[in-house]
Amino acid sequence: MNAKRRVNSIARRIQRSWQWKKLWHTLLVDAAALLACAAAYLYVRETEITGAFAGWDIVRGLTGRSGLSGLAWLRTLTYTFAWEGVVHEVPLLPFMRLAWLFGRPLLIVEGVLWLLGFFGGAHSARRLLKPLDKMAETAQRLTDAAAARPALDESKFHDLEHAIERIDIGDRLSTGDKDLKGLEDAINALLARMHAAYRQQAQFVSDASHELRTPIAVLQGYAGMLDRWGKDDPQVLEESIAAIKSETEHMKTLVEQLLFLARGDNGRMQLAPEPMDLSAMMAEALEEYRMIDPDHDWRQGAFSPSPVLADPALIKQAARVLIDNAKRYTPEGGPIRLSCGSDGENCWFEVQDGGIGIDEADVPHIFDRFFRADRARTRQSGGTGLGLSIARWIVERHDGWFEVTSRPGLGTRIRVLLPRAEAAAQAVGA
Repeated sequence: MNAKRRVNSIARRIQRSWQWKKLWHTLLVDAAALLACAAAYLYVRETEITGAFAGWDIVRGLTGRSGLSGLAWLRTLTYTFAWEGVVHEVPLLPFMRLAWLFGRPLLIVEGVLWLLGFFGGAHSARRLLKPLDKMAETAQRLTDAAAARPALDESKFHDLEHAIERIDIGDRLSTGDKDLKGLEDAINALLARMHAAYRQQAQFVSDASHELRTPIAVLQGYAGMLDRWGKDDPQVLEESIAAIKSETEHMKTLVEQLLFLARGDNGRMQLAPEPMDLSAMMAEALEEYRMIDPDHDWRQGAFSPSPVLADPALIKQAARVLIDNAKRYTPEGGPIRLSCGSDGENCWFEVQDGGIGIDEADVPHIFDRFFRADRARTRQSGGTGLGLSIARWIVERHDGWFEVTSRPGLGTRIRVLLPRAEAAAQAVGA
């Protein structure tokens, strides 16, 4: 079944569903109208006998001749009510004949209109679904072209990519039909997300290529220097080896971070949550960094039980990203404070440094991939511009968020907040 036939099939199913609902509603309206007319008929007959409405306290009822069934019993149906000690009877057969006389043509007209609705309604449904029909045809043509000619000139697909890149989100899809408003909004939102994702991916590839190009150029330069002079000059040899080791380490870190984000974007990164205490994790990190980096003043802030349900390895990786950033931008001897705690519904851990700080305009962008407030200093300090992006990915997958406070020249404090888990609190004894 091709795309156009699928859309027509959808239109038919929509129309059939609507027509059966319409029939049910019509029958309900007819039944209500019939009951209203019967009540009016009985009211008129009753007032003819009593001179006025007899009230609600008298006994009323419907009776039929016993021994009969079906239409024969229905013809004998009689309305009875007691008035001043006398039981009065009002036969319903005259009303039934009158209702049939006028109701029969009405039922015929309604039936004809209902049957015609199957044909005209299907056409209207196909007209309303015409935008989807065009989208389906376009998708089918692209699919057929790719399947029939796998070696198709890729310039056509590049043209499509350029067209997507040039999409103006201000030109929203609009058919002018209020019944399709919800569908239009969904498609427009999808187009906006596709455009943003495409631009983000293009920027990501461009930035990654630039970041990889720099260490490769450095490696090529030192390799050429070794080839020309380093064979016989120990100083050049030593300098080149140190630079090559540094750049390869930088490339290794960059590639690992790129692979981490790629697996995360593709949904291949699986979390393994378990009860954990953030205070224990931060205490362990504090001891580790005091040992491996004695050049900074490592300080312990408030440490209190902070039970969460999280992936310990990933959360610790996010904490190390923040600590490494603090270490990178804090001068030797400068203070770095680690803290953690709980405020009731949420638990948190934070890293506060005494470094260069961040401009207020740059704070909203520090978690963007490859963003650098000071490119020169970041490059000199060995950063890749991906660490905070990885930390954000990890924290958001744990339903957490960041609070950032920074002042240029005074330092930066980054706090990570995660939902408190009662099950985790019982497991860790908090």
